[in-house]
Amino acid sequence: MSLLNDLAEDFNQDTILFIGSGVSAPSGLPSWWTLVSWLRDFTNELGGDVDAANAFLDEKNLLSAACALMSELEGLGKSLTDFFNDEMCDIFRSANPQKIHELIALLPTSSIITPNYDVLLEKTYKAAGSQLQVVHKGERKLLNCIVRGKLKDYIYKYHGCITKPEKIVLGFKQYNSEKYGLSIDMEILKNLIQAKTFVFIGAGLNDPDFDHVRDYLIHVIEPQNIEFWAFMRNCEAKVNYYKKEYGINLISYTGEGLDHSDLLNKLEELLIKISCIDERKAEAVEFISSDVVDSDRVHGTLRETLVLANEEVIPLDEQILGFVAFFDTVEKDKCYRYLHAHKGNDLDEVSNRIDYLVNRKLLKATDHFLLNVKDNYSIEAAEQVEDDIMEYLMEKENG
Repeated sequence: MSLLNDLAEDFNQDTILFIGSGVSAPSGLPSWWTLVSWLRDFTNELGGDVDAANAFLDEKNLLSAACALMSELEGLGKSLTDFFNDEMCDIFRSANPQKIHELIALLPTSSIITPNYDVLLEKTYKAAGSQLQVVHKGERKLLNCIVRGKLKDYIYKYHGCITKPEKIVLGFKQYNSEKYGLSIDMEILKNLIQAKTFVFIGAGLNDPDFDHVRDYLIHVIEPQNIEFWAFMRNCEAKVNYYKKEYGINLISYTGEGLDHSDLLNKLEELLIKISCIDERKAEAVEFISSDVVDSDRVHGTLRETLVLANEEVIPLDEQILGFVAFFDTVEKDKCYRYLHAHKGNDLDEVSNRIDYLVNRKLLKATDHFLLNVKDNYSIEAAEQVEDDIMEYLMEKENG
């Protein structure tokens, strides 16, 4: 089996996504290097000495560079809060989610940890109708709820957030304080790593956050006893080494420079694999014989939902929702063929209605697949078209 297949098997609602800074880059937000460079320029404009920071930047030692700059700011009576306020806050707050955020939001978990300061994930989940609890660094009560499993729909921002710039972690001293001190944030992170499946998206092998997790794993846990996955670019040669030494499953994707398109392909492939082994798929296909489904309870839900979304019932919408719900996940091309060749609908109209249903959150979509929304109207839609789909499949089988 491939690593993606293995991850799909392990993936569940308790899986935790660790979202690194690379996920924010497509939205135009600064990389680590750029952010520290901006901090250097800010310090220089205030009259601070930036020679040490420049030397550290030449060595690609970003944490030490940030620490040197913060020390200079302190001597000038300034701090990171001054740097992140005003213009910098506007840059982070005004950024818009991209395709990678939409794919992340489709994964069947709502447990997210991120060192990112931006609010891109909050915007993405809110647009999808899944408001998550934002947990900030040091919020002991909410952190205890996370580790005890009482809070599962959350975005935990353990290095701070642009909405609270005074709590942002950036420099080497702050990192070491988090790593070696008695910080509740680091203790919570360690507990979760030992107990949950972690999926790291948006970091390089030299990313400080990834390095800290990696170093922790090798010292406290036997590699065979953890479930830790990381999507990394062009790391194929290091996959076996990281698995043996750290217990980390590296999923390699290709690309150069700013090209991370293959990561999107890998995430889309993962979504499809998860859908194929999701137990709920059986409910979508076998609902007629299932004792769980109460047909009286769901009857009429489909049309009520469509009226609320469109002020009328469009038969094509029922056909689309039913076809996708029957299979749970289906290739777009197969859906188009069924609705056009078998049902006689116009292709442009099919495309328009699919876009509409996706926009109204009644259907999910990736570039090449349509995914069912798990709700009562989907069950009814599948029931409504079941006989027709079975006839269609038999015709295909018989040529």
